[in-house]
Amino acid sequence: MNLPNKLTVFRFCCVPFLFAAAMIQFRYHWIVTFLIYLVACISDKADGIIARKRGLVTDFGKLMDPLADKSLTLAAFLILINLGWHTDIVIMIMMAREFLVAGIRMAATAEGEVIAANGFGKAKTLIQMLLTNGIFIILGAYELFGEEIIIATKGFNAPGWLNIFCTVTFWITAIVTFLSGIVYAKDGWHLIKTK
Repeated sequence: MNLPNKLTVFRFCCVPFLFAAAMIQFRYHWIVTFLIYLVACISDKADGIIARKRGLVTDFGKLMDPLADKSLTLAAFLILINLGWHTDIVIMIMMAREFLVAGIRMAATAEGEVIAANGFGKAKTLIQMLLTNGIFIILGAYELFGEEIIIATKGFNAPGWLNIFCTVTFWITAIVTFLSGIVYAKDGWHLIKTK
């Protein structure tokens, strides 16, 4: 297994540790959650750069890299759902898109094709990772410095402000995710049409 693929597997392995850090209440657990998530997100960027630069692009990487990204970002969104900072419809849109794209990829594999992540899919993943990283940073700051820093810099009660921030940014993410799903469906339509 080459280095980019090892980084992809590493990202899968980060998911249970991410859940554990977020769900188990210990001192500075949000900072630990943020650090695990940040390292996993950096590994996503690193594996792509290394694979292209060293000519190590493989079918395993094309298939598993997007799945590792989905596992990581959906884990982060599930953590936020557990906190109550979510909109159910947004999560349903994101999950439906992921299942749609996974289905298209499986159909392509059965036909001997490999559908790699396109630009829209990469933009969707980047937005999701930036959003969730931002929220984990805020939670870490809130945990580290206490309520005063959030109120002093934003002028709002922290939980209420985070709820509004999450709702708005989740909807932006959902729109990009939905459009990304349409692009994949259009690109994979020939696989569906021939059945």
